[in-house]
Amino acid sequence: MMNNWANISIDVDSLSSIYKGQGCSRAGGYTFVEFRSGLENLSNFFSKYAIHTTMFMVGNDFLYEKNHSAIKEIATNGHEIANHSMTHPQGFRWLPEEEKEKELTAMSDICQKVTGKRPVGFRSPGWNVDDATLPVLNKLEYMYDSSVFPTSLMPLMKFAHWSSMSKQKKQDRTTMGQTSYMFSPLSPYHVSNYSLGKRGDNSLIEFPISVSPYLRIPFFATLLLFTGINFYKKLFQSIRAAGLPIHFQMHLSDFIDYSIPELKDQIPGSKKGAYVPQSLRTPLSKKLDIFSAMIDLIAQDYNFITLEQWAAKMRSDK
Repeated sequence: MMNNWANISIDVDSLSSIYKGQGCSRAGGYTFVEFRSGLENLSNFFSKYAIHTTMFMVGNDFLYEKNHSAIKEIATNGHEIANHSMTHPQGFRWLPEEEKEKELTAMSDICQKVTGKRPVGFRSPGWNVDDATLPVLNKLEYMYDSSVFPTSLMPLMKFAHWSSMSKQKKQDRTTMGQTSYMFSPLSPYHVSNYSLGKRGDNSLIEFPISVSPYLRIPFFATLLLFTGINFYKKLFQSIRAAGLPIHFQMHLSDFIDYSIPELKDQIPGSKKGAYVPQSLRTPLSKKLDIFSAMIDLIAQDYNFITLEQWAAKMRSDK
């Protein structure tokens, strides 16, 4: 019987979180206009489908008081806010254990201060996690993690990121965690060790990013924008036929209009040695048309819930 649960998870990475000043020529730094407008566009888009997403947010974006109303509104509208670290260190897995704990705790503290609720789920920046993160998550009593991306294209994606980040620090050029994670299970599981997807009785649940069965082609928004909807319909059909659930991952940048003049001097150029994703180069209207077609397709066979709700169901069924 097909597992018909689906989730939309979104990495809410502001330009400030991702680039930390890289290529920003605007006097006074970032305005966060893309953060607030992106959240508004995202909320309007998913309200048409009555879908509540899981939003992995960076603590530093909570420090800017003008962002608070947008954050509170997205939470009030039923979207889950999860932990994406405090400062978005791309090399998260290389941090000492105490630094990892500090990153999680600081974001959790400020999230509670602004929204009144602490996150129960975590995703490492760039999915760049390691087995040493598990004890930290267990210590802080998290319900779930969502940092494993079990795709066969991991070596290629790692190389592409390393090359595009040519002028950045070595740790910031890494991504996607240990290579062994490409062989992890495709469905959510109780995890005791990320490596090779070792399952365990641990109450912590891992929600891997969706990939197709067999070939393990990534099923997420970045590649969808690159390939177009027709190829992705075939991927979806293979996932549905295999009876797999859907965990479709997106970014805040998928809902931002980067053509507005205010953002022109806040985005790195190609010569800055920083990765600039497809979503920054695609018109907003085209992005939304493509995503609408994909959501319409998924909604025919799947029911959407947040990762917190999904984790609660898995715990109760254990």
